[in-house]
Amino acid sequence: MKIAWFTPLAEGSAIGRASSYIVRELAKVAEVELWHFERGPLRAVEVKTVFAPAADLGRLTDFDLVVYNFGNHLPYHGEIFEVARQHPGVVVLHDYVMHHFFAALYLEKRRDPAGYVAEMVHWYGGAGRVAAERSLAGERVWESDAVVDFPLVERCTEGALGVIAHSEYLLDAVRRVYTGPARKISLPYETGITAADGGRERLGIPAGQLFLLTVGHVNPNKRVHAVLEAMGPGMHYVVAGPADPGYQRRLEQIVKERGLGERVQFLGRVSDEVLHGCLAAADVCFNLRMPAIEGASASVIEEMLYGKAVVVTDVGFYRELPADCVVKIDPANEAAELGAALARLGEAAERSAMGERARAYAQETFRADRYARDLLRFSWDVRNAQPLLGLTDRIAAELQRMKVSSDMAIVGTVAETVGELFCG
Repeated sequence: MKIAWFTPLAEGSAIGRASSYIVRELAKVAEVELWHFERGPLRAVEVKTVFAPAADLGRLTDFDLVVYNFGNHLPYHGEIFEVARQHPGVVVLHDYVMHHFFAALYLEKRRDPAGYVAEMVHWYGGAGRVAAERSLAGERVWESDAVVDFPLVERCTEGALGVIAHSEYLLDAVRRVYTGPARKISLPYETGITAADGGRERLGIPAGQLFLLTVGHVNPNKRVHAVLEAMGPGMHYVVAGPADPGYQRRLEQIVKERGLGERVQFLGRVSDEVLHGCLAAADVCFNLRMPAIEGASASVIEEMLYGKAVVVTDVGFYRELPADCVVKIDPANEAAELGAALARLGEAAERSAMGERARAYAQETFRADRYARDLLRFSWDVRNAQPLLGLTDRIAAELQRMKVSSDMAIVGTVAETVGELFCG
């Protein structure tokens, strides 16, 4: 089998990192080429790479399987999306909310606000128009919790030969809007754990204080403010990752008002060495999300592989993690449950036992060899479904020509009829 795998390959791309694991395993049983658009610096991989802008895209017809990785960051995925529109293949969705991608595509790259409004109307009818027009007026829906009501993930599945999601949460969303073959395959991750000792000493955290850690881009949906509000005596909180400036000011104000002083550190963007040191030394990791916009979370998987006790919000992908491997927080009762979680995980024995269960689960579940095996099996479903997909594409094109939007009753009637005729 010949496979063309489209992915970001920049060193800073977590999706590129996961892709490197997957293509390594696929190459053991198939002929794989990794197609990318970045000039460098690039992540090292163990398969043939193709710089897509200089390649003959017509050659994609020679492959048995073409796979496109989609995430919500336009600079990494914009060109991949454009190629996928010309040469349909299997789409790997890394995020549930793709609104940020399409807002940037229409409003920044194409300078086409009317196109953005039309996209929102097409998928969400009158509610989409209102949200789009408010966004253009400055009340940006993608900067609010309401963005989950307008994810625009539908646009990514349009025309795909198959869709892979990394959680049941995302798979359910896909199946509401996509009639082709779709499957959940767990995101693979490998830590590359090094002997990164001295994390506490480097950060100046006194022995005996409970070391709390949050990693990644810092914005309101990561709930760092909620952790600050829940902190008690004898706790030290480190936040490692670049922050939204406005949110950073809010966090600093909370630190000042609560007198947390030197017990909170905002490190900003850090090197891999510093990050490994933090993860190795941390007692409790916080991976909170509200709303949940990702299809899965590489950061929580990494924390579990480090054998850490992790506190998550009971939403989206995080809800699917075993209850004995993480502490889950009900977002409706966040403050009280965060306090209870910190009290529970103040016990070293409890943290250690949970961390070991988490590590065992993550090592068994989030594996590249399993991903490659399931992907190849899925490719046969994709091949068998192509005649039906051709029919549904023609129907969709005709409905679009008739200016039918997704909130009209005829859409449900057509979908039900096709399902009865061909999927019953």
